[in-house]
Amino acid sequence: MYAHARSRKLLAKDWQSLVTSIEPMHMRGLEMVALDHLEPQKNQLRLEPDEIWGLVGGKEGLRRMEHNADLMIALAAYVRNWNYDQAIIVAERIRHDSVQLKRAVRRIRWNAHMRRGQIRIPFYVHQAAAAYYLMTKRLLSLYETNQYLLYPVLAEAL
Repeated sequence: MYAHARSRKLLAKDWQSLVTSIEPMHMRGLEMVALDHLEPQKNQLRLEPDEIWGLVGGKEGLRRMEHNADLMIALAAYVRNWNYDQAIIVAERIRHDSVQLKRAVRRIRWNAHMRRGQIRIPFYVHQAAAAYYLMTKRLLSLYETNQYLLYPVLAEAL
């Protein structure tokens, strides 16, 4: 119920206010963690748990990812003004990524709160980073294809 009301409120905002609401992320570090999860290499134990945590920005990074996830869904839906079919499909893909991100963040918080599952937390951080990374890539590709004039502003914000 809360999520639905929040998404309606975001859809009512104009494009500029959505973009200026995006909280900055350390994308290079996040990309390293995401690609470590999405594109396994020979040395799959390359990143240590503390390093992973630092690369995504710790608790603050997780909070920012959650905050930005809802904004990215609204920004994808905004493209329906120019390309309805593609915007709806990409917005739904981003929404699914957002669900994975939020599920991983909830698991991280729960395990940290219960002081258990310390072994699992890095896996959830990988999942959250991968979901956020895919969301940004999907959104930027959508804008690059359909609204190239707004693309540079969005790319800078993300």
